[in-house]
Amino acid sequence: MKFALIGFNCRFTHSCPALFYLRQELLKNIDDVAVNINQFTINDPYYPTLTQISSFKADAFFFSVYIWNAEIIKRIVNDLAKMQPFSPLILGGPQAIVFRRNELPAACTVVSGEIEGVDRSFYADLKNGALKLSYQGGRSREFPAPYTPDDFKNQLAKRHIYYESARGCPYSCSYCISSLEPGVRYKDMRQVRRELREILAHKPLSLRFVDRTFNASEKRALEIWQFLHDEATRTTFHFEIAPDLFSEEMFAFLQTIPPQLFEFEIGIQSTHAETLAAIKRKSSVRQALENLQRLVAINTVHLHVDLILGLPHETFASYGKSFNDIFAIGPHYIQMGLLKVLPNTPLSRQVEQFAIQHCHRPPYEVLSTGWLPHEELAELFWFGECVEAFYNNRYFRAFFTFLQRNKRDGFQFFLELLAFCRKHDFFSRAKTQLLLSQILADFIQHDPRRGLLQELLIYDWLRCGHRFLPDHLGPHRLKQLKDRLWLELPQDLPPFYNNVSRSNFFKQSLFVGFSGETLRELGLTEGEDGVLCFLQEKENALLELHKVALLYRSVQSRQPEPEKTERSGT
Repeated sequence: MKFALIGFNCRFTHSCPALFYLRQELLKNIDDVAVNINQFTINDPYYPTLTQISSFKADAFFFSVYIWNAEIIKRIVNDLAKMQPFSPLILGGPQAIVFRRNELPAACTVVSGEIEGVDRSFYADLKNGALKLSYQGGRSREFPAPYTPDDFKNQLAKRHIYYESARGCPYSCSYCISSLEPGVRYKDMRQVRRELREILAHKPLSLRFVDRTFNASEKRALEIWQFLHDEATRTTFHFEIAPDLFSEEMFAFLQTIPPQLFEFEIGIQSTHAETLAAIKRKSSVRQALENLQRLVAINTVHLHVDLILGLPHETFASYGKSFNDIFAIGPHYIQMGLLKVLPNTPLSRQVEQFAIQHCHRPPYEVLSTGWLPHEELAELFWFGECVEAFYNNRYFRAFFTFLQRNKRDGFQFFLELLAFCRKHDFFSRAKTQLLLSQILADFIQHDPRRGLLQELLIYDWLRCGHRFLPDHLGPHRLKQLKDRLWLELPQDLPPFYNNVSRSNFFKQSLFVGFSGETLRELGLTEGEDGVLCFLQEKENALLELHKVALLYRSVQSRQPEPEKTERSGT
């Protein structure tokens, strides 16, 4: 028999682990079977995708259904049934059970639960052409990694690799599908090490743990982290982390790892006590924020912090406070996702209690709540888009570090920036670094510290590797300064150059004068003016910004200074 396994990912770099688990179970339970995995994206053109799927000479078609691809799969299976009326269509995944029977072809089969826990009668019925309309899979104690060596050369090439060392979640957040099955099932650590070693042999660029709360067990988390630190070469590892579950041993270990080895996705969701109680999220906000602050200070892990917009009891003001609590700490990325009211979750049964209105079709985004009318919720959505454009990148690290260090109200700053962006039709334009920098430069013109902020924008622009200054950051006489330094700097200036490499150093470097106020803010002088040299080499740090060196502590003193970098550590 020949089976076609089909998934629709959000983008090409993603992969669909469910298809690989399904393949292994089909091979284990049916003799003499050929299984082909086919991965598309939700942005692929519809008709060519449909015709490609219909061309597969398969005895059955399997689809993995999630909230992000449910609508495209529903359309595909209904059209495919017209062209392949005698081929079984089998749907699995968390969203498959939500489809109403009248939305699907008459002979479409829905499998719910874990594929490893499905009764063997499913495979017998599949082989005999006698499938029922539905099957239920139970919770399996065994869920071995489903990948083969050939997968890494073909289906998984240049994609994220997903791995689970555990299933389930210790929390019962009412908005989350994981709340339906409490408790955590852990793989044996010997199996985890063996499977990870097999995966790492293929040197993937990114391995993402899908364990719902990776650090729920301190001992286990540390053991896996140490193993990955010892075994990995160029792979980056992504973990979903509970921010209040860190020990001193964890902090000590994270201080020893190289940058870009780990990424943490940290679910704060809200710092509003009533909101957290309403969604049954049991965590210590104080401890979570303190731990996040320590992680920022350690500066070895990329920190992605989640807030959810539209939760019960969250008002415009309380959401702003949640944002300020996070912004003041300074993680690298602040994601403000809309609440999705997922079917069958506890929250979906409380929509009347909380006066929640949400979209009828997947992904069921919230439209309003009893505390956030639609107009305010929409304003906060675009606020999040503004933060996404300006903050969630490496373009303006020094600029935003200044705002954070000087305790600026981040919520108010981005609300005012949002209004400014709307006046300049920002959201209909390509969001290049040049446009973002120009918008910020115009926006700060009435700020009492505009001179300093303008110089920080210049600094950030050059730290990103640009070898020129755009008009909105000028005027600057870069060539004249370089010519003057050529005449005034000595023939040998360790560690930058010697008399042989001096010419090449000047060709590759960019020199800019900065005020003492800016250099003091960057931690490079005590307040003296100076000249910074922007080098071609990148730092071995999280954001891989270009190196910068202080050449003069004072323009008047003309005395070369040893290399320094700005104090924010980025």
